[in-house]
Amino acid sequence: MFAWWISWWWVSLVWGAAGNLWTDTGVLDPDDLLAHEVAGVDIEVDGVHVGPGMGGSALQIMGEKERAQRFATQPTPQTAVIGSTVVLPCRVINKMGHLQWTKNGFGLGTERQLFGFSRYAMIGSDDEGDFSLRIQPVSLMDDGLYQCQVSASDGVPGIRSHAARLTVHVPPDPPVLTPAALNATAGVPVTLVCESSGGRPAPEIQWMDNSRRETIRTGSSVETEPLEDGMRMRVRSRLTFTPRRAHHNSSITCLTSNPALSSPLTSTVHLSVYFPPEVRLRARSPLLVEGDDATFVCSARANPDELTYRWYHNSEILPNETSRTLMLRKISRSLHQDSVSCEVTNVVGSAKKSLGVQVQYGPAFRTLPRDVMAETGKEVTLNCDVDSHPPATVTWLREGSRQVLGTGQELVVVVGPSTAGLYVCVAHVRSFPDLRGSVRVLVKGPPTIVSAGEQEGRMGDTVSLECSTVSIPSPIRVTWTYNGREVDLSDPRYEVVVDRQEEGLRNVLVIHDADTHDFGAYNCSVVNEYGVARKQIRLNEEKKVPVVLVAGGVAALVVLALVAASLLLCNRRPPPAKEDTVV
Repeated sequence: MFAWWISWWWVSLVWGAAGNLWTDTGVLDPDDLLAHEVAGVDIEVDGVHVGPGMGGSALQIMGEKERAQRFATQPTPQTAVIGSTVVLPCRVINKMGHLQWTKNGFGLGTERQLFGFSRYAMIGSDDEGDFSLRIQPVSLMDDGLYQCQVSASDGVPGIRSHAARLTVHVPPDPPVLTPAALNATAGVPVTLVCESSGGRPAPEIQWMDNSRRETIRTGSSVETEPLEDGMRMRVRSRLTFTPRRAHHNSSITCLTSNPALSSPLTSTVHLSVYFPPEVRLRARSPLLVEGDDATFVCSARANPDELTYRWYHNSEILPNETSRTLMLRKISRSLHQDSVSCEVTNVVGSAKKSLGVQVQYGPAFRTLPRDVMAETGKEVTLNCDVDSHPPATVTWLREGSRQVLGTGQELVVVVGPSTAGLYVCVAHVRSFPDLRGSVRVLVKGPPTIVSAGEQEGRMGDTVSLECSTVSIPSPIRVTWTYNGREVDLSDPRYEVVVDRQEEGLRNVLVIHDADTHDFGAYNCSVVNEYGVARKQIRLNEEKKVPVVLVAGGVAALVVLALVAASLLLCNRRPPPAKEDTVV
């Protein structure tokens, strides 16, 4: 050992002065001295460790490079699966000493058949310098640090390769998933536990939601602990999740993987999920028409599927309706835009579905058309307020004409003599009868009295004088005068009857127990906001016909009737028969 240190010190002194000379003469390139080991005093030459304990000195190494034994191939770190075969390569050039493999610093022997290690052997041939170490089959105990070493011989220093780690991987046991089957309620969290043992390295556990075919990335926690041998691991993953109705009859899968597996190992739990009803509601016929029967169908998906049904019209429950169908007979337009609801219940809960009802019906007036009146030159709006579904098409015509004046529920007219009169609106909805309505356009102005100027009554009877007027707008006041004085209506013998008409009114003066002085000339005066109308109406006594003349007239009529009947019978008598002629 002392001689080796003296040699090393001498090399250090002459290195700077003679380095170029050694390079030129080819004795030793400085690059051949690769590195110092940090933890020792070994020198690495051509990738080979030499130094104390390997035999020879540094001067011998530099002087006998051509004769030095060196590695052509060195072992590298490898991984192997338990039960497989692994080969750690080692090929030596100019091998002089004895070669052996070490495991974790312990020598395995120098013979190719390593006695005492039945699964180990150095394979290859001496001629090729191949002393690769084969391990077959690999066991967990083979995990460790391996090195190929050649001892010194005849002044040639020994060498040793890089240390190479062999890492042994062990596949885990199939995962165990608990519980094996899961009965859950939608919306209520549950926990699954997946355990995998015996793997090396520790297996990775993943969860798969098969209802969505996606990996579950949240809600899981992992615990890892070594087994008794201190090398293999046990992994336990807990998954907490909230089942949905989509999980019913689906499954959750636990997958374990590690480098010793070509594909993951799996364990699956089947899910039976209780969930409240999922309701669908529809009308059996897509078209609901006023007067027809309407049937609504309620379908539900639930677990368990023992279901009860209830029906509602708007928010009111329909008694005695407990089946999955509801029939409403002879529906009317009042059902339009109402709601029909179906509520379904099982032991888990209830769900309710509503359907807005659309009823088709023909046109009808919301409010009847009303006459309009205005002064000449003013605009008025005619309204045809119609309700129907679908909405009606409304057209406007003049009475007796087919010319369309406009469309829509309103028509604007400028009032005048030529535009006054009767207008007709026609509402049309396909598949329903047309609806027609009429409205008059009236011109405002002074009243006009249209009653006859001569009227009659009988002495002693109740007689009436009529004063009918056309007035737009309606009259404000009607006054009767007789012999220059207003008729005293407080007298029980007099009475006024008023009958309002579309374009004015009918005012009747009634006189009870008419006397001689009641017959004569009366004046009727009518006032509206545009003027006054006056007319004289004479009440004449009705002449009585004598009784004798009446009786004679009746007798004459009877005689004429008898004569006419006799003539008729004579004309119907058959002609006499012709006599036979004898030749």
